[in-house]
Amino acid sequence: YRSLSERGPFMKAQYIKDGIGIYAATATIMSILIPVPVLASIAQAFPEVPMTTVQLIAAIPSLLAIVANFVTAKLATRFTPRVRTIAACFFYVAAGLVGYFLHDNFAMLIVASCLAGFGMGGVQNSIASLITNSFDGDARGAAFGLCSVFVGLGGFVYVSMAAALGAEAWYNAYLGYFVVLVLIVLQLIFLPKGVLEEPTAKGEHVKIPREVIFLCIFGFAYFGATQLFNNNISMFIAETGLGGTMEAGNASQVYTLAGMVGGFLVFPIKRLFKNQTLAANALISLIGCACIVLTGSLVGVCIGAAFMAFGFAVYNPIESQLVSEASPAKGLAFNLALMAATQSIGQATSPYWIGAAATPMGGGTTAMFYVGVIIFAVLMVVQFLYFNSLKKKAAASAEAPAA
Repeated sequence: YRSLSERGPFMKAQYIKDGIGIYAATATIMSILIPVPVLASIAQAFPEVPMTTVQLIAAIPSLLAIVANFVTAKLATRFTPRVRTIAACFFYVAAGLVGYFLHDNFAMLIVASCLAGFGMGGVQNSIASLITNSFDGDARGAAFGLCSVFVGLGGFVYVSMAAALGAEAWYNAYLGYFVVLVLIVLQLIFLPKGVLEEPTAKGEHVKIPREVIFLCIFGFAYFGATQLFNNNISMFIAETGLGGTMEAGNASQVYTLAGMVGGFLVFPIKRLFKNQTLAANALISLIGCACIVLTGSLVGVCIGAAFMAFGFAVYNPIESQLVSEASPAKGLAFNLALMAATQSIGQATSPYWIGAAATPMGGGTTAMFYVGVIIFAVLMVVQFLYFNSLKKKAAASAEAPAA
């Protein structure tokens, strides 16, 4: 960070120490993917269980994370972010214990997914609070951006490890959760304490600023439209005759790598576009979605995947930064939980509302990507007008005292 270079040696050391603890926790988030490589083996082990029910093992954590975000926010006045983060990480370890030792019972695998979901939501909310406490200004946006990098790195490690461990016996994949124990040790050493939120007085309610409401609406639409790639790229490539599983895997790898690069560039992008960064990200995603649906080639799909992943990697930390800046100290954790919830709901419900919007165009994955182009275009225009109005309002407020 540029601002980091301007600090004294003690502050530099403190930032580095805090960063190690924060990103050790961030790297645990995607451990929810551990069962994904062995879902087919789980389905074979429990032939009486419908495939849609088996798929819940991968879907439940994201849904439970919504609940966990609000539960963690409720505890923000009693426990510091450090305590909440470490406690949430132990839920992952519990998920590994249940999934490995009680693997003969399918219901216990669902319980393991629920535990992982609570861990995910708890870490998400607590880490957002810690970054807000530990960093300020553009350094905060850069810190949120590096979260995307470590989430991606963690996801790669967990999926690779689960596939290797589960090759001989599928339930060995759950041993991958014990890597979290190493990351917990790093948190115990380096994770900053953070601050307790001031409790609300009796009869007082947490205030949700108008800016946070708008950001949540933008996030719902943006995350839903971006989810198009993960949900449909495999079917789109097959539907358009561009390839099969291998080609879809190549596009997904490009998406993952571009997302990690985007995490490193949050700070420069923010400095370039300033208060219009979210509108610029919508444009980047619009270009990516258009490349996927209009080029008619696998190269075009990969280029589009890179643009969409880059935009998403920058959008998420910037939205987190804006919500933290718009929120008062009292109610910060709740507003961050609200943001995470609307993002997750946008992703989870994406196939339904985007699918419905694509029906008049003939349905299918191609039509859904055209809907994505429209959503990104509308978001770009609306966000540009909204943030431009905020800029004018801030300028007018600054001129009033001078007058």
